[in-house]
Amino acid sequence: MHERVSVGSPHEGTQNNASAAENVVQAQNVHGDVHIHGSAGSSGSRVVPRQLPATVRYFINRAVEQDALTTLLKGAGSDHTVLVSTVDGLAGVGKSTLVVQWAHQVREQFADGELYVNLRGFDPAAEPMAPAEALAGFLTALGMAPEAVPVAEDARAAQFRTLLHGRRMLLVLDNARDAEQVLPLLPGSSGCLVVVTSRQRLDGLVAHHGAQRLSLTTFTRDEGRQLLARFLGAERLANEPEAAAALLEHCAGLPLALTLVAVQAAAEPDVPLDDLAADLRDERDRLDALDVGGRTGIRAVFSWSYRSLSPQAARLFRLLGLPNSPDISSGAAAALAGVDQHRVRRVLAELSRAHLLTRRAGDRYVFHDLLRAYARERAHTDDSEQERTTALQRLLDHHLYTTYTANQRLAPTRLLPDLDYTDKQLRRDFATNEEALAWWDAEHNSVLATIRQAMTLRLPRGPWLAHVATYLFKLRGLIDELKASSTDGLNGAQENADRPAQARILMDLGTAHHFRGELDSAVRYHQSAVELFAELGEHHWEALMHVILGETFLGLERYADAAASARAALRMQDNSDAQVIIDPGAADAVLGHALACLGDFTEAFTHLHRSLETSSDQFLQGYTLGYLGSAYLRAGDIDNAVRTYRRAVEHCRAIGHRLGEVTSLNKLGEALHATGDVEGVREAWQAALVLLDELGHPDAETVRAQLDDLDAGTPGPSATG
Repeated sequence: MHERVSVGSPHEGTQNNASAAENVVQAQNVHGDVHIHGSAGSSGSRVVPRQLPATVRYFINRAVEQDALTTLLKGAGSDHTVLVSTVDGLAGVGKSTLVVQWAHQVREQFADGELYVNLRGFDPAAEPMAPAEALAGFLTALGMAPEAVPVAEDARAAQFRTLLHGRRMLLVLDNARDAEQVLPLLPGSSGCLVVVTSRQRLDGLVAHHGAQRLSLTTFTRDEGRQLLARFLGAERLANEPEAAAALLEHCAGLPLALTLVAVQAAAEPDVPLDDLAADLRDERDRLDALDVGGRTGIRAVFSWSYRSLSPQAARLFRLLGLPNSPDISSGAAAALAGVDQHRVRRVLAELSRAHLLTRRAGDRYVFHDLLRAYARERAHTDDSEQERTTALQRLLDHHLYTTYTANQRLAPTRLLPDLDYTDKQLRRDFATNEEALAWWDAEHNSVLATIRQAMTLRLPRGPWLAHVATYLFKLRGLIDELKASSTDGLNGAQENADRPAQARILMDLGTAHHFRGELDSAVRYHQSAVELFAELGEHHWEALMHVILGETFLGLERYADAAASARAALRMQDNSDAQVIIDPGAADAVLGHALACLGDFTEAFTHLHRSLETSSDQFLQGYTLGYLGSAYLRAGDIDNAVRTYRRAVEHCRAIGHRLGEVTSLNKLGEALHATGDVEGVREAWQAALVLLDELGHPDAETVRAQLDDLDAGTPGPSATG
């Protein structure tokens, strides 16, 4: 609506005439009031526009962000520059609400008024506003007659700067598409404060105009609860605490989503909150539940950002919605899209600037939960099933090949299935052990999610990824993850009728149960693996299973059975018809420990020392050092036991084997206790407790009890032995 308000007599034929500008106002897109100061026709009167939109009723105070804006305001005019602040964030996060609320609180500090414009940068019904159109609205709001407004954008911008010279005004440029849309709207002299909101990071304003950037994040859980309580009342939330918690979780802190849910709940006071939470529980239904239609539904709001993307960024946005992983690396994103990393980084940067993706430390990227649901929906709408499956297959191969090369770096003697690197871009190499471990520590959750998704899609290489990942899960003490990946892998191998994969994953699943102390289950899985390898004629793997089965018997204190299994493995190693795939020191290590537990120390030391001399597996060497320390301790040679356990601790720490380090520290504490070194015992067990707490391992409580008993003068039982 355009309404002209005339004060006094307009001066005809006075283009760019200052007196005309003081007497004629065109109010375009008026928000709030326009106040005319001074008497009509007074040559000294100035128009004081008050254009801020109304504040919202249920505003949740963001004190930190408002304080940041107020701090900027305190410096207005102090260095003779125009102060600019940009407030960016994803769609629906509350940028405009925050800025308008804050602007109302400080508006009296701007004697010459405030200007507001919605630049329609991401509008579903209209194109972004041209700077020339915004300038025309500002000029008429400042008192210029419409016929006096220059035609050219540059001339309008110059006139705008002229009229603002010497004035103290607040400018709110809402919903900007990019920096280029904003630049012509900036004043040219100090005394003015400009606040710009956008879904895009306006890096150009920061780089060239010194703008202060404020990135608005989603609500904390407490802030989200406050918003729901404003609409629904604290009592209703308290009556259904689990449902309220579910609503908060499913809305993932997005103010718009929380508001839509709260409005729906307030409109239906007799409907239990649990019913609303159920509508949001399934990701596939969540967008429907939050889609109120028109311009304010979640889909519509997200679509404004999506349609502004380049074709390459839009495609990657859709594909990134397909994996179930909590986040994704740039390398994995490149594999998913089938492009090189250099190209994908540029596209990821575009998505990050648009707040459709958030970059985290370690070159990793994460979706907001609702954006992930929207991206996945777009992928199922815009991409074919073949395109989606092919993308996920590339991601699976990336994780398979890279996990394989991490194994080669960390355990070069471990036998793995031959892989054909059909696409070099799908793998990466590691120069050092530390680099391989760092990659795994960052990526293991994504690998686990890929394994699970591969099973759902029945991708044939999914079970092999589960098998290849076993060593790394075990090395880092991620035993719950190992059990989950092996369970999924076994199910996938059985569905695919892949018997070689079944045999290997039966072995892996037994190992997971062994590490969890579920030794009877471990024996069942390992014996099944022995039988299947024998049926397949893979006698070299059968020999390896005898070693592993012997380790399980050790855990059950079935030392005679352990010794028998180890001797069977040694016989198979000596058989020239069997391909030897196990480390040459493996069977000796198990046999040596079993014999030491049976009291045959002479033969035990022979096998344990031979294991250390012949073994090339660093993981095994750590355990063998522990077995050797235990043998010395049982034989009463305390000094050698202490020295050997210290070697075991250092070795396991060096290769990143955290559970092995815990075991060695715990045993070192026992050996030190025998020497009377109480402080040494405490130091060893406290170090073990730190690692167990980091891993979330149940043995943490056992070690904590040991430390309590130590303080009481009675050492507790051994953990993770």
